[in-house]
Amino acid sequence: PKITDGSSASAIILAARQIARNVNAKTIASFTVGGDTARKASKKRPEQPILAISPLKPTCRKLAMSWGVYPEYCPEEELATDNFRDMLKVACAIGLKKGLVTDDKDLMVVTAGFPFGTPGAANIIRVIPAAGPSYWDATL
Repeated sequence: PKITDGSSASAIILAARQIARNVNAKTIASFTVGGDTARKASKKRPEQPILAISPLKPTCRKLAMSWGVYPEYCPEEELATDNFRDMLKVACAIGLKKGLVTDDKDLMVVTAGFPFGTPGAANIIRVIPAAGPSYWDATL
C-alpha cells in the first residue's frame, strides 16, 4: 500500500503492518493521544487487531468505531510516558487482559511517538513478546 500523506506516522504504520505480517504478530499496539495513528493503521484492514492505548476517554470512544481497533483507556500516570520500557509492559498487560495475545511468546508490534502526547509524532516501532520487553526466546 502507498503511504498517502508522506508523514513519518504513515511510514511507521505501514512498516508496523508489514512487520506484523512478516513475524506473524498477534496484534499491533499503538500508543495514541488523538487516535490518528490507530485510525491510519485500521484503514487498510490489517490481518492483526489493533490495540489502541490512550490516556483520553473521548479518543477511546471514537476509536471504538474504527474497524479492528480495540481501544483501551489508560490514565497517563499509569503509562509512565517518560520510560518506554514501562510503556511496553503496559501494552503487554493490556494485550493479555483483552485476549489479543494469549501466550508469552505471542508477538506484538508496538508503535509510539516521542515525545508522547505530540500529535502525529509516531516515530518508534518495537517487536516484543507478550511476556514483556525483557523476555526474548531464540525461537522467536
